[in-house]
Amino acid sequence: MDYKSDISCDYANSISPRYSKNQVFLLTLMLLFLSIGSQFNLQIGLALKPYMLLFLGLMLYYSPQMTISKLLFFEMAFISFYVYYDLRGVITAYPAAALRAIGATFILLIFYFFCRYWLDQIKWKDIEWTIIISGFVFNILSLGYYVMGLVNLGFNMQGNGIREMGVMIDRSFARLLGLTNDPNIFVFINMLFIAYFLTHREKWWNLLGGFIAILCIVLTLSRGAIISLIIVLALCLLVGSMKSKLMLILGSIGFFLIANFFFDQFMEVSLWELMMERFGTVGEDGGSGRFDIWTDGLAYFMDKPLLGIGSFNFQFYHAFSAGKAIFMHNSFLEILVETGIVGMILYAVAIIAILWTLVQAAIEDREQWWLVITLIGYLSMMTSLSLVLNEIFFFFFALVARSLKEKEANIGRRKGWRI
Repeated sequence: MDYKSDISCDYANSISPRYSKNQVFLLTLMLLFLSIGSQFNLQIGLALKPYMLLFLGLMLYYSPQMTISKLLFFEMAFISFYVYYDLRGVITAYPAAALRAIGATFILLIFYFFCRYWLDQIKWKDIEWTIIISGFVFNILSLGYYVMGLVNLGFNMQGNGIREMGVMIDRSFARLLGLTNDPNIFVFINMLFIAYFLTHREKWWNLLGGFIAILCIVLTLSRGAIISLIIVLALCLLVGSMKSKLMLILGSIGFFLIANFFFDQFMEVSLWELMMERFGTVGEDGGSGRFDIWTDGLAYFMDKPLLGIGSFNFQFYHAFSAGKAIFMHNSFLEILVETGIVGMILYAVAIIAILWTLVQAAIEDREQWWLVITLIGYLSMMTSLSLVLNEIFFFFFALVARSLKEKEANIGRRKGWRI
């Protein structure tokens, strides 16, 4: 079965065309600002990111009429976790770090409730268009920024820790950063776009957008990202007609072969060889040092298993014991170490709740499957990233809440047809 965008009714159906165009522009801008925030920001204790400025302006405009509708169970579960996360920062060895986490949580929760209200004011079809537009813009600009970096480097990939525009030379691998500051962050952001593109592949532009996103993800040469991509691609193949599945498989192979040819011509090395060489270094670098970091984290957890060491404290514990402040690079292990078994249970309940809610919704309305796939893509990437507090994930929660309302509207309309 294929997705058909024309079957979706509009939950917000009393919006004028002019207002609709303005909302598409603003939401596209918001998605792009959210996507580039890891790279383009100003450090003022907390990172002042581009989306915050747009968010502040929209908040001032909408605040007089803002309302909060009844929360779903998964929303209450996430809020409960983040309240506990902040409370766990009250008494810690490094209270200044915990205070940053509390401030970030406060901003993100306000951002969440605003997005929850704002998305209700936008037609679902307009939301879909913003995902398509911002997905294309983000990936094409990231690819262009990567090529510009390679040109500036003279296509010389020798070295380590060198950053040039959209390229990071990591142990003589030219990895795509795009418009972000980390290859894995780039892939995490892209999960929303690629899941939408590849589950709505009956439109040629979505299929093209999916192929461009796949190419960009492969160019990150991130082992965890490529594994996550394979998982997402496999899940995308579970939806759609046999014809669209064949198009996705053949198109992905063809697109990869073309990219491989250009790499071979301009960089004198094949993309396939780069990927194989990258995976071949797992045993040598211990997952880019992650295995050692996780071992240190588990040692801190064993010392305080029930309540953890305190929110946002791992970096400082590690700096004290190992001489280097570093992220955990695993969101779930970070939650376990910093908030203990209690925090891990709260977070697990929230994750299971949103996954269960989405799967149930997808069984009733197939349009929800792309959100299920996005969530699984996010969770797989979070095993190699520290993203306990992340605006993209909070926006996704709001998008899920809005999509569930659209699902109810779709089901109600179909029942009306049967009468």
